Amino acid sequence: MRLRIALLASLALATIMQLLHPILPDTAGFALSDVIIALASGYAAFNYRDRARDTSNPPRIQLAFGFGASACVAWSTSNALFFIDVLGAGWAGVPAVVLSTLAAVLVPIAMVLAGPRLRGIAAARQVIDVAAVSGAFFALVREFMPVGESQQVAGAEDAFAGYAMTIVVVLGFGAAVALVTLAASEPGRQASAQQLLAFAALVQAITLLVSLRNGVAGEPWWDNGVGAGYVLGALVMAASSKLAVSRPGTDGVEQLIFSPWALLPYIPVATAVGVAAGRQMTDGELSPILVWLLLSSFSLVLLRQFLTLVTVGRLTVALEQQRTALAHQAHHDPLTGLLNRSEFDTRAATRLTAGYMEACAIVIDLDGFKPVNDTLGHAAGDDVLVTVANRLRAELRGADLICRAGGDEFAILLIDAGPRAAVLADRLLRRIAQPMMVQGHHVKVGGSLGVAVTRRGERVGISALLRNADSAMYAAKAAGKGTVRRHENGEWPAPIPR
Repeated sequence: MRLRIALLASLALATIMQLLHPILPDTAGFALSDVIIALASGYAAFNYRDRARDTSNPPRIQLAFGFGASACVAWSTSNALFFIDVLGAGWAGVPAVVLSTLAAVLVPIAMVLAGPRLRGIAAARQVIDVAAVSGAFFALVREFMPVGESQQVAGAEDAFAGYAMTIVVVLGFGAAVALVTLAASEPGRQASAQQLLAFAALVQAITLLVSLRNGVAGEPWWDNGVGAGYVLGALVMAASSKLAVSRPGTDGVEQLIFSPWALLPYIPVATAVGVAAGRQMTDGELSPILVWLLLSSFSLVLLRQFLTLVTVGRLTVALEQQRTALAHQAHHDPLTGLLNRSEFDTRAATRLTAGYMEACAIVIDLDGFKPVNDTLGHAAGDDVLVTVANRLRAELRGADLICRAGGDEFAILLIDAGPRAAVLADRLLRRIAQPMMVQGHHVKVGGSLGVAVTRRGERVGISALLRNADSAMYAAKAAGKGTVRRHENGEWPAPIPR
């Protein structure tokens, strides 16, 4: 809330300054702007200095705040010198120009350091974005401010014209970094220091471009919003010095494609193309430099889109892998990799209603597992369960189902079992009883098996079938363990035919 009030107040003050310039004498208006900018940037420098000294921030962020403080000091000092120059001190103009140029160089460095350290495709995409936006910006500068060709800035000397082009190049790069920084922002989140700093740099770049254009056209320096732009940029930078630094996460499809901020780098490119099209329609020709700038920017945009597609493709593959892994976790026992009871029941119910000839349920409870667990520990017990699960799975066909029903109990459903049920039950019993090496110890466990079989055409639910097999398993335990019992047609479990 306070940030909104501060930004609205900044906009109001900048608007007032723009309205005052036509009324005030040129010297007074220029001096008043210099004082406001010097005070605002000095305030920002003070805050950035304190945050650069805050050891709770990572070293990279401290360095970013340090560059921000240095930029604000240079900007504040340059405007103080401009004010002195207005008062008649002719020596102050040159150092003021040098310091303002230095500030323009330091701001994009601070923005880059304040952002996340990018690697790989993300870093390449950022560099390409900056290069494409810079090319479009310079194309616009060439159209709106043809310094160095047939005109010079408002009759200025060649040295000042050279400075104008230098500062345009510096601020063009800064504007490109600012747009790319804003494009990486996430809508809906609270504003961050680098976002407002980027916005301030963008305002400054646009303001300077319009200011130089005013000079070419012979218009007052403050016209076309320039008087407000310089003040607004300084006030926004002051506001940015009080905000936290955001730490964006990794790229997401929504951020890369659907975020409205992601379109920002394309705005200057589209604008430059529109201006060039207008020039072509008006004059019937385009300068070779403009054509090459636009061609370079468009080529970089295409390359950027290719990298975005690569990134989205990788994210899609990773998302599918994650979805598959989550589905597996939801339907399988995390220890043995067998189906869990819920998924087993679901698949078994489907198979039982599909009209198979005969189904057989086998419930297995391990004998001698608890002593292993108590003596060698739970890790050894887990190894036993995994070994037994692998042995059981190796004996089954592809259409058969197996799950870990809980603890040391397993359940199996055989489809179209026929006579192989008895043979398989006996083989499973022998496989379970084979010794195994666990945690450096020879371990041997057994099993008690209960079998329940449906007749041809008989409709039995999986719950009832497992319940019958379970009662047969308990009968096997009561018979001395290490045996198999069969439950069929509601009869009491009996020894399974061999």
